[in-house]
Amino acid sequence: MDDSKPSDDVEVKNRKSGLTLEPIMLLMCLGINANLMVQTNLFEERVCLHSDLGQNKSVNCYNMTAADLEIVQPAVADLQMIKNLIETLVPCITSLFLGPWSDVNGRLPLLLTAISGMVISNCMYSAFSTIPSLSPIMFLLCSIPVAVSGGYGALFMAASCYIVDITDCKSRAFRLGVLFAFVSFGSILGSVLSSILYGKSTTYSFCLSSFVSIVGLLYTYIFLKETIVVKKGEDTKLFNIKLVKDMWQTVTKQRFGYLRSIIILSAVLLTLNLIVLFGEASFIYMYLQKQFLWTLENYTPFLVYTTLIHATIPVIGLYVLNTKLQLPEMYIGTAFAALGIFEKVGLAYSVHPWQFYAMKTVGYTVYISQSLVRSQLSKSLPSEDICKIFAFLSVIENFGVLLYSPMYTAVYVTTIHDFANCFFFLSAILGTLVFVLFGTISFLLSRSTITDDMLVENQF
Repeated sequence: MDDSKPSDDVEVKNRKSGLTLEPIMLLMCLGINANLMVQTNLFEERVCLHSDLGQNKSVNCYNMTAADLEIVQPAVADLQMIKNLIETLVPCITSLFLGPWSDVNGRLPLLLTAISGMVISNCMYSAFSTIPSLSPIMFLLCSIPVAVSGGYGALFMAASCYIVDITDCKSRAFRLGVLFAFVSFGSILGSVLSSILYGKSTTYSFCLSSFVSIVGLLYTYIFLKETIVVKKGEDTKLFNIKLVKDMWQTVTKQRFGYLRSIIILSAVLLTLNLIVLFGEASFIYMYLQKQFLWTLENYTPFLVYTTLIHATIPVIGLYVLNTKLQLPEMYIGTAFAALGIFEKVGLAYSVHPWQFYAMKTVGYTVYISQSLVRSQLSKSLPSEDICKIFAFLSVIENFGVLLYSPMYTAVYVTTIHDFANCFFFLSAILGTLVFVLFGTISFLLSRSTITDDMLVENQF
């Protein structure tokens, strides 16, 4: 709501240069990646064990050949698609209400709810993974707590709004970059630890996810400060249609220049960006399994290397190019998007492992776009509108993310025997659209008028 404001101006000022929720996001992403790293292997094992292939005594479901993987992976891809749809479909609806509700009730309730869903899901995976006779379809139940609590979208939406609440315009892009750097470092730790634990038992990796998510929940509850004043007499109901209308009116109301169009195009850009990010992440491990017979032990150094590159280069780039040199966010994004297209085409034609390492070095555009777009919007629009607009972005992203699993699943399953690297070309096409959108937004910003009701520190 318009009268929402930081709870304590002194505390907020003191936190602009210090860490707040970044350790929480590191812990949560550590848990997410420790879980995701072994999910694919677990699904492949269970699908094999519960199929005709598992009845063949010559087949080892815990160490399958490339030919066995070609038989199992289409069913695993379908299972992952259903899992992803469950975890995004319900949040598509709830995110309509969560963002505006957070403006009234604060950021902490949203963070606590999203993290609680992940805690329950991780604990369910820990229990289910100890039952070999359990059908692979039963693992879909683990996605329900994540779905009803708002999902990963609610977590990142609350985190982005929190950073906006406690930062000024000059430092915002950098602080958002730092936030996503902690996300990446958490991913690295999760990948390394899960690889170590997976050699002993799949259950150990899921127990690690459960433990760190519980620590993240307790840290949030005990140490994190609220940034929104919850006023008495406000309607605190979650499913309040008035809040949704308020968000929609904020997005669609007439603005100076092309700012309304920029909001819509930014939502489309971020959605395409997430489709590429999640789509590739779902299948690159299976592709490398098939292409090079990589195991989890082979894949972990590759993931650690690429995640480290993606965590450090964007932050350094944002600090130098945006914070120090004051280059506009959209110009930076356009240049990095061009590198992203080059990376996708390079991955499609890579035939040796070292080429994947080389191509991933330049493929960080999908990680930097989130910070650049949200920072630009926060500078271009009145502060009281920002979190409502971020909520709108989250809604569109959630609906868009519904597309990535069917799209990439259809491409990978169709081409797995003859042209399995085709999904990289799909990423290149979507990356080209992202490049065009960055350029279009940059042009529209140059044609938009800066007025008193906008932040004058905006750089076009």
